[in-house]
Parts: sequence; C-alpha cells; structure tokens
Amino acid sequence: MAMGLVQLSGRRRKLTDCLLLVVALSLSVAVGYMHWYADNQTRAAIFNANTAAFLGVSCVVILRDFFLDRLPARWGLLASLAAAMGFSTLVAVGMIFPQYGPVEPRYAFFMLIICHFSVALFVVVLVQERAETQLRRLANTDVLTGIPNRQHFLASVPNEFKEGDAFIMIDIDHFKSVNDRYGHETGDVVLVGVAQAIAAAAGRTVTFGRLGGEEFALFLRDQTEETAVAKAEQIRGTVNALTFASGTETIVPSVSAGVAVWRGDCNAQKLRDRADQALYLAKRGGRDRVELYANPQSTEEHPSSAAATAVAQPSSGSRHPRPGELAA
Repeated sequence: MAMGLVQLSGRRRKLTDCLLLVVALSLSVAVGYMHWYADNQTRAAIFNANTAAFLGVSCVVILRDFFLDRLPARWGLLASLAAAMGFSTLVAVGMIFPQYGPVEPRYAFFMLIICHFSVALFVVVLVQERAETQLRRLANTDVLTGIPNRQHFLASVPNEFKEGDAFIMIDIDHFKSVNDRYGHETGDVVLVGVAQAIAAAAGRTVTFGRLGGEEFALFLRDQTEETAVAKAEQIRGTVNALTFASGTETIVPSVSAGVAVWRGDCNAQKLRDRADQALYLAKRGGRDRVELYANPQSTEEHPSSAAATAVAQPSSGSRHPRPGELAA
C-alpha cells in the first residue's frame, strides 16, 4: 500500500519503491528465520508495527508532495493515514504489552478497519480532483505554446477597472512569411519561442495570453503610460534578441505592440479595442515598434486615422534583416 500511495502522490521514485520492497522482504526473512510466525500474538504485533511504519512513510510523502499538487483531498488522506498509523501502533503495543495498552487491541483493530475505508475513499477523491485539475488546466492552456489561451485570458481580466489598468496587444511581424518560406513546423518553433519569451519578459504578476494566431495580449495593473510603454519596449527588445536557425538561414523575429491605459471612460472591450488600434498604427508605421493610444475622442470618430504616440527606438521602424536573416 505504501508503494502505491507514493506513486499516487506523484513522486514515482524507483529508488524509493526498491527501498520499501527491500525493507519488507528483509522483515519477512527475519520473521521466518526467528520463527516469530509460530506465535499468533508476536506475528500480529510485528505485522501492525510494520504497518504503522509504512503508513508513517506514506504520511510524510503525502504531506511533502502537497506543495507540488495542492489538492484538498490530500488533507483528508493524510488524516486517515495518520489515524490508521496510530491505531496500528496501539494494536502492536497492546499485543506486546497487554497490561500497558491504552486501548484493547480488538477495539483498535475495529477502528483500523474504518480508517482503511477512509483511506480508500480519499484516494478516489484525490484521483478525481487531480483529473478535474488537469482538465481545467488543459481547457485554459494553449496547446501549442503552453501559455494561457484566449478563454482563460479574457476570464482573468477583472470586470471593474481602476486607474492604472492597461492593455498591451502584441503581434509577431511578418509571421505569415515565415510559414510560407520555412514551413509550418519552423513557424511553430518561432511562435512557441516568441510566446515563451514574452511570458518571461512580462513576469508572473501580469495577465498574459494568446488570443489567436500570432497575436498576444497582456493586462497590467498600477501602470502609467510611461511604465506600460516601457514594459512593451522591454518585451519588444526581448523578442528582438531571439534567433532561430533554419538550414543555413537565421530567423530574427520582431513584434509590434499597441498600448492603451484606462482613463475612466470605457469598459474592458473598449480598452482592448484601443490597444488594438494602437497596434494597427504600429504595423502601419513600419512594424517592430510600440505605439501608445493617445487620443480616445479622435480615435472613436476616425478609427482609421487614430492618433497615437510613437515610442519605439528611432531605428526600430526601419530595421532590415542582416545577410542570411529574416525579420519575422
């Protein structure tokens, strides 16, 4: 049972399994050699003491792995195992020292049976919770890139905005040409690499997701226009530092970004649209740059000529691929 619980807990260690097996076999050899099996009371005491020891090992593993797999059922399983370990110990003590046993072995043994039923119940609950967690993770994760998908990103954006909230929309430049020239497998490698680079540059406190294709979005809190633009520039620089080999050629990707900061005059959808409009201007302005949405009134009246502030480096809009490279 201990080996099964160790594997169920998520740590399939061959060394641990072998060690538990060696201990059990060694104990069996010792019992046979010493003829302890001939006496019912001695045999029962050794069996329950051995059971208590292995249950203790299981408790340690279940508790330690909680930090890797935080499921509520672990606490119920841990309590059941601890109770079973306690009652097994009481049975062993009652068999060896009948006069000192706090509980009669028959009563402790009855409670031990109940504890084993409880262990079986929480094992089933733990398996169910783990399956539900995995399904939830799969539903919220983009299969290709491993980052949050559109559904999870939109669900993570708060309904109520406050001063300092901002959206950053990001699009990989000339990504279609990468697929057309190098093939979709290479395009997938570039897409995954860029997505992971953006996630690393964005940090864990930022809500990030892939909206679809080569487009990504970030939601940030407690930002000013300067800090939001600086974050977008940091991401752009991180992506510019990437290189991908394809045969004898090197692919150097770049991204364009649009930034919009909430001013108290729109909802989430509208703010996202403003960031998208700024991204459109970055594309029209030469790509590989960051644009800040700056004039909401004129943008709403004339979306095709939306005013935005360019904040890219002076050379970012005119970067050309070096010999043997492609600016993706």
